Amino acid sequence: MIRCILIVMCTLCLHTLSGQASPKRLIQEVNRKFAAVKDYSAVLNMRFDIPSVRMEPVQGKVFYKQPDKFRIRAEGILFMPRQNPYFTLQSIRDTNAYTAIFAGEEVIAGARAAVVNVIPYDAGGELILARLWIDASKKLILKSQLTTKSNGTIGVEYVYGTAQNFALPDKMIFSIDVARFKIPKAVAVDINSKTNVQKSPPKGTGTIELFFSAYKLNQQLSDEVFRAE
Repeated sequence: MIRCILIVMCTLCLHTLSGQASPKRLIQEVNRKFAAVKDYSAVLNMRFDIPSVRMEPVQGKVFYKQPDKFRIRAEGILFMPRQNPYFTLQSIRDTNAYTAIFAGEEVIAGARAAVVNVIPYDAGGELILARLWIDASKKLILKSQLTTKSNGTIGVEYVYGTAQNFALPDKMIFSIDVARFKIPKAVAVDINSKTNVQKSPPKGTGTIELFFSAYKLNQQLSDEVFRAE
C-alpha cells in the first residue's frame, strides 16, 4: 500500500513538472506577456550597496522600446549590469537558440515556482547559463541567475505590483560578483584617488536595487529618445 502511494506521489510530481507541456512553452508564455509592452517610460530610483564603493542613490527616468532599446536619464553615476535590466528576457526571447530543462520546484516569496535551466547552443555568446524561477500561474519570472562572460554571475529578484499584467516589476534587486563586475570609470578613478584605501579591486557580493513607478505604456516612443546626447 505504501509503495503504491509513493508511486502515485512520484507520478504527481513528474506530472507537475511535465504537465506544463514543456519548459520552452512556459518561457514562451512569459515572453508573450512581456511582448504586449511595445515601449514604456517610468520613474526610476536606484540604490547601491557595493563593497568598498560609496555611491549615492540615483533618481531619474527610464525608457524602453522593443526589442532591445533601453535608456536611463539621470544625474549621477550608474552602476548597472550591461546597462539593461531586461537582458534576461532578451536572452530567452528566441526559444530556438537554447535548450531548456525543468530542474524542480521551489517557493519564492510565498509563490510556487518552476525552476528552469537554460543552456544556449552558441558557446560564443555573452550568456553561458541561465537559471529561472517562474511562477507558472502568473507567467512571471520571480528570480533569475545568469552566468555571463563579462560580468560573472548575476542574480536578480523581481517584485511585481502595479504592472504585473505586462510582466513589468515594481522592484528589481541585482546581486553581483564585484570582482568580476566592470566598475564605471568615474567610480574607479574616485577609488584610486583616495588615500588609506586598499589598492586591490573591491571583492564580495554587491546589490543594486531598482524601483520603478509611474509606468506609461505604449506611447510610440521615438528612436530619438534612445540616442546618446
